[in-house]
Amino acid sequence: MINSRTGLLLGQCLFAAMVLIALPSSARALEPELASSATAGVPGPHWFYVTDFSGIYIFDADSGAMQGKLNGSSYSLSVASDRARNEIYVPASFYTRRDYGERSDFIVVNDFENLAPVHEIKVPDKLAAIGPGNLGLLGGRFLAAYNLTPGMSVSIIDVQERKFVTEISTAGCAMVHPTVDGEFMQMCGDGTLQVITLDESGNEAERRRSKRFFDIDEDPVMDYAVPSADGWILVSYEGLIYQAAFAGGIEIGKPWSLLTEEDVEDGWRIGGDQPLAYNSATGVLAVLMHKGEKDTHKDPGTELWVYDFANRRRGYRLALEAPVSAVEMTSANEPLLLLLGEGPVVAVHNATTGRHIRTIKEAGISGWGLQRFWK
Repeated sequence: MINSRTGLLLGQCLFAAMVLIALPSSARALEPELASSATAGVPGPHWFYVTDFSGIYIFDADSGAMQGKLNGSSYSLSVASDRARNEIYVPASFYTRRDYGERSDFIVVNDFENLAPVHEIKVPDKLAAIGPGNLGLLGGRFLAAYNLTPGMSVSIIDVQERKFVTEISTAGCAMVHPTVDGEFMQMCGDGTLQVITLDESGNEAERRRSKRFFDIDEDPVMDYAVPSADGWILVSYEGLIYQAAFAGGIEIGKPWSLLTEEDVEDGWRIGGDQPLAYNSATGVLAVLMHKGEKDTHKDPGTELWVYDFANRRRGYRLALEAPVSAVEMTSANEPLLLLLGEGPVVAVHNATTGRHIRTIKEAGISGWGLQRFWK
């Protein structure tokens, strides 16, 4: 006699056998999919990074396609590309309990071909997670990383020898903006710029300051700057543009305003986390603007104003469909404008005409900032 449990088992086996008989031979012959790997292509003139709390994404603005992703830490909000060594450097802070616990800071060296880490360089556990401007290649073999604890300093790393060299105290002066080889510029709270020069070993050789050119209480300059052909372009909270050059000294040109009297009366103000973008080949300067009160300089832009930098004239205004927190421009001779909005999405425009080309959706998870791939 067959009990109910045995009968159930026999029934299940019979059903399974019938299913196997019914399946076509092609289905029974399925082979498991094997894991594969890919390498990054040759970087194009319009490649760019989206820095994100979940990683660093690489996109090609020409096609809109993602080219790969760099892994760092939740605090990796900047990146530096080394064309000569074919390497990408990412600052990273790790905690034993993810967001708390014992901290360890590194500069992670990534091979470009595989977008994979090949080395970690231990640095002081002080890296500032503040996005573009806190990491800079100084030409040759040295990399500078800005620290904030809240004490201010800069770590110097020898990427050739894969080692930390020294920590330079920079009290009252922030960020890392490379000038000529072996030098970097910083903005200082007393209204000046500071330039530090390294010797051949990577240690500080000279430090000099500019004249005082802004009042931090009346109209401070932002700590975000963009590179020009011979220096850096800075902007104040009230929309004054300063050009700093470093050939043979520190020269700061006479400022000019982005705003007309009518613009001021209408309440227009610069805004965003990355409010400026500049292309040296064309002299095109792009600025995010919004209407707001004093101290709303971090509010996202609702319009983009584009200027002929050499003639200090506004060329066109672009009304934005949604608020934009960051603007970047590729360094190509025919540059593309990149506008980062919530989603995150990146809108791609022709920089000289403002024509919309495409929108890249799902550009990361949080979409914190933008960086051009090459300087």
